[in-house]
Amino acid sequence: MANYDLNMSERICLANETMNIEFDNGHIYYLKVFEYTTLLHILLPILFLLIFGNMEFVIKYFREFNRREVHETVARNVKIQPQVQIFNRAFGRSKSLINIKFSPSKDTNLLDFEDIQKIRYIENRESQEDESEYDAGGYMPVNIGDVLKGQYKVCRKLGWGHFSTVWLCKNLFEDGPMYVALKICKSAHMFAAVAQDEIKLLQETKTTDPNHPGYKHIVQMVDTFRLLSVNGIHTAISMEIMGPSLLHILIQSDFRGIHIDGVKKIIQQVLKGLTYLHDVCKIIHTDIKPENILIKVDQNYIRSIIGKTERFTELGLEMPRSYVTADCWVDRDRELKDSDEDILAKFEEQRGQSYPYDKFLIELTSFRERHSEPRLTSPMWVSPNIEIKIADLGNACWEDHHFSNEIQTRQYRALEVILGAGYSFPADIWSTGCMAFELATGEMLFSPKGDKDPSANLDHLCLIWETLGGIPQYITETGANVRQYFHNGRLKNIPESSLRVWKIEDVLVDKYKWKRVDAIPFAGFLESLVEPDPALRFTAAMALQSEWLMSKD
Repeated sequence: MANYDLNMSERICLANETMNIEFDNGHIYYLKVFEYTTLLHILLPILFLLIFGNMEFVIKYFREFNRREVHETVARNVKIQPQVQIFNRAFGRSKSLINIKFSPSKDTNLLDFEDIQKIRYIENRESQEDESEYDAGGYMPVNIGDVLKGQYKVCRKLGWGHFSTVWLCKNLFEDGPMYVALKICKSAHMFAAVAQDEIKLLQETKTTDPNHPGYKHIVQMVDTFRLLSVNGIHTAISMEIMGPSLLHILIQSDFRGIHIDGVKKIIQQVLKGLTYLHDVCKIIHTDIKPENILIKVDQNYIRSIIGKTERFTELGLEMPRSYVTADCWVDRDRELKDSDEDILAKFEEQRGQSYPYDKFLIELTSFRERHSEPRLTSPMWVSPNIEIKIADLGNACWEDHHFSNEIQTRQYRALEVILGAGYSFPADIWSTGCMAFELATGEMLFSPKGDKDPSANLDHLCLIWETLGGIPQYITETGANVRQYFHNGRLKNIPESSLRVWKIEDVLVDKYKWKRVDAIPFAGFLESLVEPDPALRFTAAMALQSEWLMSKD
């Protein structure tokens, strides 16, 4: 049975199980069964033929024997685990289930040519950095096998952002972790300055209090140095290597959410990490969301990623785009052709991904199937041993020194930030409340329409008003932006009759079919995190002591 725990001992997700067939005693036992039963069933019909002379009866008997023999032999000799059923959901819940086909996980040494073709095809579908930005002031050209700083051997690319690329590297020195994630920033001055701010924040989290309970829930910096390339001088930051983000868990659940005990386990660790950032380091993260909460992995997982990379070389295939720098593909770039879809069908692969091909992401159904098949909404189980860390301090700031007035991804943006009323640690708590709801239900608590101000902000404020049952008037009068959206405590140009108050407790019961006895404490917990007044909102330390989080279901 395939086992997908991050520590290689417990399963992370029930949905990750694959059907496996095991023979008790191999072919020997099978022959032993066949030896006795076959002799008996061949002699009996011949005897009937001699007695009754009925050939039709004999043929019918042999057909029935063949069907029954195969069925009984499999039943006695093969242990078959029931195929796992995944309950899919698009936005809007539905009522029944579909079956998902699973591809069995192989040891990387056993991946054959077709397996590698499949991986390459999937990886090539992912968007990559713009190759035109490999110029002066831009990305650093990096090749697999390069040794950087005389210490870090490049194994493959892990990802990219508008400011940097990130590489999986092996540490050639004995001190420090065996593998690191090496972030190499663009060389332009503005990017170098941002990188220096991030390094100061990371240094603070690394050195302030390693014994604090929340310390282990922050992704820590290993090293920092500069690299010279044809495009300039680049700042490099090596970090401890981590696995997929919580977004990938949500994708894996097909946005059904995860079991409530898993939500508690994850949120508890996030709050411990925030307690360390807020109370000890005096740092505001400013971008708490599922993408920035990463799952801890072990060396076996990392070796599996590297093993897949090595198989491309061994089999003589070009690396996928996502493994190398985008400038390597300039002359070979092409649109995916219809024939490529045949590869997808051939391998029964029905999903895309944004993290390196790994065991954490199951095959999801195609777009057509997801919107035509009936579905159920059961949450996905995650291991109680899951460990997470808060990542990406690239947008973080100090309590007394902010770098930007506008922070946070829109769906997780705190009310005071929208209103321009200033922000501090409570902004992170608001985002945590939004994320907790999303983990439990698979859907965002607030998902405003539009992507431009002020229309998106107004829609966001309407959603907050409806979900919280209103916004106190004194809050609507505080902030640089309040006049754009409020007048006398009411939303501008929004008739009250069009606002439908639907509080979190009722949403959980009416839309997600929770029992009210379960919805009440969870809704109470969330409302303490998305309290409109930042001064009354729970701190991370207070939230850790909340009744819902402390309760044992």
